[in-house]
Amino acid sequence: MNSRLKFVKLLFGYKMTQCLYVAAKLNIADHLLSGPKTVDDLAALVNAKTEPLYRVLRCLAALEIINENENKTFSLNEISEFLFSNSANSLKDFVILCGDDLYKTTSELLYSVETGLPAFDHIYGMGFWDYLDKNPDKSVNFHDAMTKGSEELIKELIKIYDFSPYKNIIDVGGGKGHVLCGILSAYPNAHGIVYDLLHTKNLALAYINEKKLSDRCDVITGNFFDSVPASGDMYLLKVVLHDWNDEQAITILKNCRKAMSKQSKLIIIEKIIEEDQFKDIACLGDINMLVTLNGKERNLIEFKNLLMSANLHFERQIDLSNSFSIVEASPMF
Repeated sequence: MNSRLKFVKLLFGYKMTQCLYVAAKLNIADHLLSGPKTVDDLAALVNAKTEPLYRVLRCLAALEIINENENKTFSLNEISEFLFSNSANSLKDFVILCGDDLYKTTSELLYSVETGLPAFDHIYGMGFWDYLDKNPDKSVNFHDAMTKGSEELIKELIKIYDFSPYKNIIDVGGGKGHVLCGILSAYPNAHGIVYDLLHTKNLALAYINEKKLSDRCDVITGNFFDSVPASGDMYLLKVVLHDWNDEQAITILKNCRKAMSKQSKLIIIEKIIEEDQFKDIACLGDINMLVTLNGKERNLIEFKNLLMSANLHFERQIDLSNSFSIVEASPMF
């Protein structure tokens, strides 16, 4: 592909996002699980118009997301799995999140560049977390997207990091508790607490019950800008700090530090912007932070500075294979 065509394909990325969004909302991949179907069959199943649906599916086939066969018949391929509703590799909820509110917000990127303010607040008249609180269906989709999108990360986290010394793990800003539940499932002698805002409580309780961990995992609601539960020997911040500016991130870290004992550990799981194969992913994620929240993706020096400001000592960085890294820290005394 020459440089001009490569540039044009990048420019048309917004169209790709919307085609994926339509396929996810209409459950196209799920309908193809039973076998190839004509566009007429699919249109009837999803209550869509045949001709425009065909044009979207043809585009997805050109992008190799699904296959187009003879007589306008479509079938699945290896990549289609990411659009399944029930799959270990499913990104369907994340596609819906990206194609809906995040897509609309990114359309106002210029506003954020010119003002330094989140475009989300400008469009919706409220902050992202308030929006989730007032729209339970959006909250469910967001937390489902975070859960599904973390499954491979959790498997690698458990494989790489030894949690056996830690008997009480506190997942700060833990949402449904998917990361903590993954750890507890692998370490049957550990107990944990999911700590997050009130609107996540029922989602977390249901998820913990589904994983049969109610006897070892509790839910505490609160605001990590005010305080963090004490008594943990491990504190976990998974993709939390990138939601906030430096001042806010330091406040969160200081509250974790206040709750920690001399033996406690803190692990931060984030994308770290470095010169490596994942830099483009991290930088694109940073654009999302710019338009949606008041945060940013950071490099390692920036993380070290945050830790130092919160009286925490940087221990080490452990890179994972999926664009995330672990930053381990301990309290200074």
